[in-house]
Amino acid sequence: MLAQAAYEGKVRLLTPIHELLPKDFTFADAALGAVTLRELATHRAGLPALPPNLLPEQADDLYADFTPRDLRAFLANYRRSPGAAATTYSTLDAGLLGDLLGQQQGQPYAELLHDRILQPLGMEHTSFDDSLGLLVGHARGATAVHWHFGALAGAAGLRSSVGDLLTFLQQNLQPQASPLRAALLLARQTHGGEKQDVGLGWNIVEASDGEQSWPLVWRASRTAGFAAFLGFRTDRQQALVLLGNADADLSALGIAWLEQRTPPPLPERPAPAPKSVPLQDYPGLYQVRGGNEFIVRANATGLTAQFRGQLAQPLRAIAADAFAGDALSFAFGREHDKVTGAILDVGGAHVTAQRLSERAPAIARPTASVDAKALAELAGDYMFDADILLRVRAGADAIGLQMTAHAPMRLVAFAPDRYADAEGSCEVAFKRDDKGGVNGLLLNLAGVDRAAKRVVWTVPAAK
Repeated sequence: MLAQAAYEGKVRLLTPIHELLPKDFTFADAALGAVTLRELATHRAGLPALPPNLLPEQADDLYADFTPRDLRAFLANYRRSPGAAATTYSTLDAGLLGDLLGQQQGQPYAELLHDRILQPLGMEHTSFDDSLGLLVGHARGATAVHWHFGALAGAAGLRSSVGDLLTFLQQNLQPQASPLRAALLLARQTHGGEKQDVGLGWNIVEASDGEQSWPLVWRASRTAGFAAFLGFRTDRQQALVLLGNADADLSALGIAWLEQRTPPPLPERPAPAPKSVPLQDYPGLYQVRGGNEFIVRANATGLTAQFRGQLAQPLRAIAADAFAGDALSFAFGREHDKVTGAILDVGGAHVTAQRLSERAPAIARPTASVDAKALAELAGDYMFDADILLRVRAGADAIGLQMTAHAPMRLVAFAPDRYADAEGSCEVAFKRDDKGGVNGLLLNLAGVDRAAKRVVWTVPAAK
């Protein structure tokens, strides 16, 4: 869509994003307004992986309620950290790009994509609509919730079929027959001239064929229990589409087939989760070899594990005495049927941990009464650093605390300006200035304190 707009003269690849926003739109970080459309399309804009103000109502559908207003608030208030990486994948890049192109051409992104790209290419079974007969997705051996991307729909969220994607690739193999010939050719042009390079959304790698090499153009993604791979090479007039309703990465398989190499083995099917899990066997304080400690707790929904300085993360049972979180897995060990330790798998590295206690450490705290005015004084936004925001909301008798990309937690008072959750995994001490106003907080996570300053994010008016 960017390539087509550039071909028609509506934008340039080097157009800075501030030119596609209202003239009176202000950036807290002027350099952010100078980011170009090409930098967004090639993931060279230096944006964070997630917007700090991504505060979902449902943590298993992170982006669903992220609105255009939220996106404008991010642009107006975000300040990049000094030395932030210029080249890193970010959902924000393509999401913001789609939103800006829609703004510039006076249509919502999804409508513009349909009218200018999908319809001319004959892709009749591709849209953001869940009613297309979408299969059930699977992640880590369990069914997954379908994701929706709200204002960041340009990043992902399209539902499509093998037939439609083959239609798309066929027109990439023979663009001379396509109504979008110029855009298809422009999108695959390389930017940087490296061995492994990128186009406008595409990855491009040189594939050898005897003494010559030809560009192999591909794209792969994994979202919410699904995976996709699209790739083609014009020297052989070959194209490949792989779609899977599980979150296993398909890129190595797709590239190997297009390079005519022996493909890697398919991922092993996850073992079925045990029907009955003795949760009471696992809680306690554990120490990893080398000194790092973590706490395992049991609650009504299952187990959680919390490392020092981090939020507690839920664990799901995957086998007898085996559990997995988002980034690591645990295999608990027993002696005489008693859990004595665990083996942690972190990104393929295995470390052992010893169980130090049979109960999770906890401090008994009385509940303090707090009036509505005092709770309201605490409500607002607090920032640790450029990429992590905390939002505090006032409830009837407690506060809600939510960190970027996490579900909200309920905290109750146990002393003036001191709050904690029911399990003791999170404690907050609010800080006040000389006049008594709340200007920050200290967040304690399993014994590690992190300070956050109170901030006020302005929200630009919609136009």
